[in-house]
Amino acid sequence: MRPLHRTALLITVNACMFVFGVILLLMGSLLPTLHVSNARAGGLGSFPLAGILIATVLIGPVLDKAGAKLALAISLFVVAAALVALPVLTDYDAVAAVALAYGLGGGVLNTATNALVADLSATGRGAALNVLGFSFSLGAVVAPLAMSWLGDRISTSLVLRILALVALAVLAAVLFLRFPAPARARTPIRALLGVLDQPLVWLFGAILFFESGDENCMFVWAGKMVAEVLHATARRADWALLGVSAALGAGRLLAVLWLRWLGNRNTLLLSAGITATGAFVALSHEQFAWMVTGCVVIGLGMAATFPTVLGVAGDRFPGETGTVFGAIMAVALVGGVAGPLAGGWAADAGPARVLFIPIVAAIMIAILTVAATRKEA
Repeated sequence: MRPLHRTALLITVNACMFVFGVILLLMGSLLPTLHVSNARAGGLGSFPLAGILIATVLIGPVLDKAGAKLALAISLFVVAAALVALPVLTDYDAVAAVALAYGLGGGVLNTATNALVADLSATGRGAALNVLGFSFSLGAVVAPLAMSWLGDRISTSLVLRILALVALAVLAAVLFLRFPAPARARTPIRALLGVLDQPLVWLFGAILFFESGDENCMFVWAGKMVAEVLHATARRADWALLGVSAALGAGRLLAVLWLRWLGNRNTLLLSAGITATGAFVALSHEQFAWMVTGCVVIGLGMAATFPTVLGVAGDRFPGETGTVFGAIMAVALVGGVAGPLAGGWAADAGPARVLFIPIVAAIMIAILTVAATRKEA
């Protein structure tokens, strides 16, 4: 593949991940405009996540056998159609079905983009996947900003149609570009699934279980924790959540340098240490500036772990990237659900106890990293 074409393909794939970041937080931005009960709001919030989990479990072997182009094209079309349909739907079941549909599309986008970038970046997977993670973070910021800033000036339906046009523009680029041929087109599905017998796959999955749990716990609890510990207003406490989110995105760009200097193993161990340090800072100083600073440090520590683990997994299983990524990212999604729940149990003993979640996660990630990368030592 020519360098210029490869660059265009990487830009397009990062744009696909940007779209996934947009839709992941979409329902949270829409719920304040929907007149539904708390129970139904909770259901609408869970349908996209259910779709993402289903797609992540199923799509991996398909990517290895059929390639990413068709999967990305269909997913982007489904996402665009859902964004156009959402404003005109009034029936709860219809909205729930559309939320499930764009969740399915998002799950495919997430897995396919990570697998494709890993395949295109054989000599620098960790760095390329951290840049991809930054594209996700950028998209995740756009949805709430678009809803809050543009929503005051134009209708919500028009905002969603603008986002749909973005998805369609990325779809046009996907259709125009030539994608690499699938790595295992002639390999039976059963043979592809055989790679899942490798214990190393599940070690990677376990690392991402704790990492995803830690990230989602902090996304849900950072602001609430600061508000309850310091009796701060919700708007002031939101600086903690903003600090985590901004540091997570910036940290993924910085990780490109860390990986070059330290390598995969040491980057993961350093990330775990930074995460634990941030939690201890916030836990030991119950003052606003210190707690927000601790949350920023936690975000920096968490930033590189997920993409770097995917990079190491791609290095170890270059021929079955889709299958392996689908499996370990499905485990990560389970951790993502468990993290906020664990934060709630910790908060019952005192809101600051939520900070024990990143400490425990960092310790487990360090232990599992040593086990999974002992050949690199």
